[in-house]
Amino acid sequence: MRNRERVMLGSAVVLVAALIAVAWWPSREASSPAAPPPARSVGPGPVTAAQVSPERAVPVRTPDPAPPHATVVPPSPGDVPPEPEVANAPPQPNDAIEEEKPQTARWKLEKTEHIATLLGRDVSRLEGERQEAKSRGDKARVEQVDALLQRHRVRLDELREEARTLAEAARDEPPEP
Repeated sequence: MRNRERVMLGSAVVLVAALIAVAWWPSREASSPAAPPPARSVGPGPVTAAQVSPERAVPVRTPDPAPPHATVVPPSPGDVPPEPEVANAPPQPNDAIEEEKPQTARWKLEKTEHIATLLGRDVSRLEGERQEAKSRGDKARVEQVDALLQRHRVRLDELREEARTLAEAARDEPPEP
């Protein structure tokens, strides 16, 4: 029973302290800029700068240069930082977008051959990895690599067949201008 009374008493003390802190905390109304002061009539004639009181500037919190989880990379010698945005300035023009090349049979053949080359390299790398796993006696990894090799070889055969078809179509195409 005594522990319960201590917890209740401690909770009451914390609650009272929080209420006092909130009461003394500056309110948002006091810290936010007030409505503009009422116009004072000094007399006939224009108002001079001396008669107008400057409004209190409200500090603006600037964001941190980089969030704590961001990777900050120092600039290289050839890097050019972007120009800062200027208020009321016209937007900067974007670079011209290159016109897309027509996707002819020659173009598709080139891309297919490139993909087949990359996939062939991957197959070679996986075969080496399979040999390593076999020499270590890692049967689970050998099975994983075998499954990958099987998929890659099937895809490589499909790409080679597609390349043959595209090569025939590219021969029949007129030359590029």
